[in-house]
Amino acid sequence: MDYDLDQRTARLSVGEFADFTVGPREGGDGNSGLWRAQLGAQWHRELHAQAAAEDPAATFEVTIEGRVFHRGWTLTLQGRIDQRLTRADHVILREIKTVTRPVPAPADELRADYPSYFAQLATYLALHRLDPAAPRASGELLFVETGTGLAQTIPLAATEGDALFRVRLGRITEFLDLRQRARLRLRGLRFHPAFPSPRPGQETTRAELGAALAARRHVAFEAPTGFGKTGVLLEVALDALRAGHFTRLVYLTSKSTGQLQVRATLQRMTTGGQPTCHLKGDTSPAPPPASPATSVTSPAPAVALWHVRNKAEHCVNHTFHCVRDSCAYLADVEARWPASGLSRFYLFDDQPRDLASLRAAGREARICPYEITRTALAFQDVWIGDYNYVFAPRNRRLFADQPGWNPAETLLVIDEAHNLPARVADAHSHVARATEARAVLAELDHLRAPRAFIRDWETYTLLLTGLTPHRRRYRPCPRRRPGRRPPTPRRATPPHPPRLRRPRPRPRRPPLARRRSRGLACRSFSRPPRLVP
Repeated sequence: MDYDLDQRTARLSVGEFADFTVGPREGGDGNSGLWRAQLGAQWHRELHAQAAAEDPAATFEVTIEGRVFHRGWTLTLQGRIDQRLTRADHVILREIKTVTRPVPAPADELRADYPSYFAQLATYLALHRLDPAAPRASGELLFVETGTGLAQTIPLAATEGDALFRVRLGRITEFLDLRQRARLRLRGLRFHPAFPSPRPGQETTRAELGAALAARRHVAFEAPTGFGKTGVLLEVALDALRAGHFTRLVYLTSKSTGQLQVRATLQRMTTGGQPTCHLKGDTSPAPPPASPATSVTSPAPAVALWHVRNKAEHCVNHTFHCVRDSCAYLADVEARWPASGLSRFYLFDDQPRDLASLRAAGREARICPYEITRTALAFQDVWIGDYNYVFAPRNRRLFADQPGWNPAETLLVIDEAHNLPARVADAHSHVARATEARAVLAELDHLRAPRAFIRDWETYTLLLTGLTPHRRRYRPCPRRRPGRRPPTPRRATPPHPPRLRRPRPRPRRPPLARRRSRGLACRSFSRPPRLVP
């Protein structure tokens, strides 16, 4: 979604418009998104061919675009309807959706499980009616089961479609109003320096950092311990937010203590009656002077910041097992959110946002506190968190899926950047354990999974078991260290008279696999280890 707060306009696709929500939302398809898209495209092609054979005048992937005015905002919506079928006195707009659940199913269940699908069709019908020359139209949803190809058609009533469309309009304009309020809050932001007086070396650092940030996209700043890097960076960042160069600050650091320090410093800089801090040499306009009725000691608008903690710290359940079907705090959370009163954490700036307050509010409303963080994050000016929320594939969706998230308008500050390479390498590394594979194998056998799948998983388990390091049979000879006493030589034994002995047979050499295993046990694994029977 692209929006212009000055012009009060927004442009988004019909899919984004139908999926948009301010409260908690379901997770995406994840790794299954690719194959789901490929399978859905295959069913779309087959259904298009079938519809073309039945109706030669049918058209497919028809572009529909329109402009809607609501509550002072101009919304431009654009999308493509799957099928447009011609009838004698009207046209049918048909949207095809592939699902993994069995169909046919009760219509009420499909409406409850897939509300965005019905809202998407309602939006197409609303945009179609904007054209006065367009013929009368009706809409229907065609659900197709991906595994069997069974289909079920559900028509959309006109009254139901209008209600769904107006609900989405209200959500979008509410979000835009809150973003407009955040922009006004930043324009009037007043903060005081992080230090009462500049430390040695800080006299020109702020101006140099501000100039470098205005001229380059990437700036590296290195200073010794005790210089006050965090305070200097926050001063430059807050001034850039106030000048309108960025709409949001994301501050990442690898340690929880560092995150707490950043939060405390920001709160100290932006609250209370303190002189305004303006960078020396900065060309951005200063905030307007205070009126006689409002002295400099009046409370300035504080920046809206949120300290993001991990999901386990938010959990108030007796056992941390984050599954919607088995957690009472996540069950039907989308339906229970509007009446919970938890929207106060992003509607009102005076609400406490520490972890203890979030856990208490979530326990009282019987809603997971982590959903409070996910919902309120879109309306905050400063996000403080760990590296994982930007660089780890498993965690980055918390930031990337936020409404209005635009990396081009975000100032990213990475503190303690020397720790970043190791953390990113860990985030992109994977660990497979033989014990876990054996447990999964036992569970698959208990559930009577398909035999072919069990055999494949058993092969994978044997591979992991074979990669487990074994105890070394032969220890390499230790190297002589400097200053170490040389080993005592063996004492010479007196010679014995020669005796006639019967020659013994030469022992057989071990098999090739055993010789290789003994050789590998004495040296580093230059090649992948092999499974030894």
